[in-house]
Amino acid sequence: MKFKLIFLSFLFCMSLSAKRTDEGEVLFNSKQYSKARTVYAALLKQRPNDALYHFRYARCCYELKDLEDAIVHFEASGSKFPARDLYLGELYFDTYRFDQSVAAYQAYISTLKPDDSKINECQQKLKRAENAARLMVRIEDIAIVDSVVVSKSDFIHYYKFSSELGSVSQESLKLSARRIVDKIKYITQRQDRVYYSDSIHGQMDIFSSYKLLDSWSTPVPISSSINTKSNENYPFLLLDGVTVYFASDGENSIGGYDLFVTRYNPSTDTYLAPENIGFPFNSPANDYMMVIDEQRHLGWFATDRNQQAGKVVIYTFVPNQSKVIIRSEDKDYLRSAAQLKTYKKASKIATDTTFTVKEQPKKIKNQIEFVINDSTVYSNVKDFKSDVALKLWNELQSLIQDLSAKTSELKSLRSDYEQIQNDVDKSSFIAKIQHLEIENINLKKLVQLKTTQVRNEENRFLRDLK
Repeated sequence: MKFKLIFLSFLFCMSLSAKRTDEGEVLFNSKQYSKARTVYAALLKQRPNDALYHFRYARCCYELKDLEDAIVHFEASGSKFPARDLYLGELYFDTYRFDQSVAAYQAYISTLKPDDSKINECQQKLKRAENAARLMVRIEDIAIVDSVVVSKSDFIHYYKFSSELGSVSQESLKLSARRIVDKIKYITQRQDRVYYSDSIHGQMDIFSSYKLLDSWSTPVPISSSINTKSNENYPFLLLDGVTVYFASDGENSIGGYDLFVTRYNPSTDTYLAPENIGFPFNSPANDYMMVIDEQRHLGWFATDRNQQAGKVVIYTFVPNQSKVIIRSEDKDYLRSAAQLKTYKKASKIATDTTFTVKEQPKKIKNQIEFVINDSTVYSNVKDFKSDVALKLWNELQSLIQDLSAKTSELKSLRSDYEQIQNDVDKSSFIAKIQHLEIENINLKKLVQLKTTQVRNEENRFLRDLK
């Protein structure tokens, strides 16, 4: 009799368990993940080692954005479900466990057939995880001054930097019914150079232009080492005139837009290979618009990490003169630092002194630097004693401006030539380029000749005064 009762009780439990399993599956398939999770939690109490229950519970946690609990139960589900490694790859990535993310994506890819359509997407995710894992060993230690959450549509208005840095403006560019992007324009303080982003065939690139006498030179793509097949945007030029910060969502990013830095090499007229500036500035979300005010020792960047749609947070920080790397064996601490959950807070004393805006001396009108002879250097056009030399000097400035315009035009033609496929059009461009190259050579000779004439005429006049 006792055995019969036990057997009946067992059958009842089995029947109840099957009923709950069916209920959980119905809720799960209808995407009622909160209710389904409750059912699978009860089932796991009865059968704590059931792989299917762990997998379904983990899926519910994944859909409900309960990342840590999802990881625990995906790990407990074992290797019975290959898709669990795909989910773990994403979850490890989102929680900054990048080495584990790499391993999970590799495990999942190994289960796919060579012609599986999912391979390309998974390899891209693997690449991002590998980038992030590489950058995690060099997390920069920075001090945060402030942070503010603002609307992305006009976030640039909250960058409170000195006008000595130039100006940055923001426009909205509608590329499609569902895609609106920022069109950013940076103009130097002297208003003689502009860097801006614009769309080419739905792709954002960065362009530059120089101020001529009464117009701007033909815009040219800034560099093939900066503009890629992906999107580049949010340019900013430091006061040194050679260091450029920008954002890219290309293959070297962690995810979304990442911040990169490059430098112009005047001797080769090229930019160095852009460098991902790493954590904590970058994240799996979108990070962009780095501005650094070296005079005030302040920096700004924007990110939409952990933000609602349409919102961004702008961080104000203290730039390090040289990169300071966080050294720790505590992986949880490093993950928090990389996510900006742990950071130094800039002291009020530093804020009151270091960050005070200093008035910069205004540039004197007609200021120049021109060597007359071994003992004489003119710093102002008013220093010229000879009217003839001054006239020659003005002619020299016109030639220099003309040369600058021709050089910019030549660069633009060469850039356009690289994109032409038709041989007939190429021949036409070759003729224009060759003609402009000859003009540039002649202009350079004229600049050298006129420079010598200015110097000789002023020296002759000075000798006659003695």
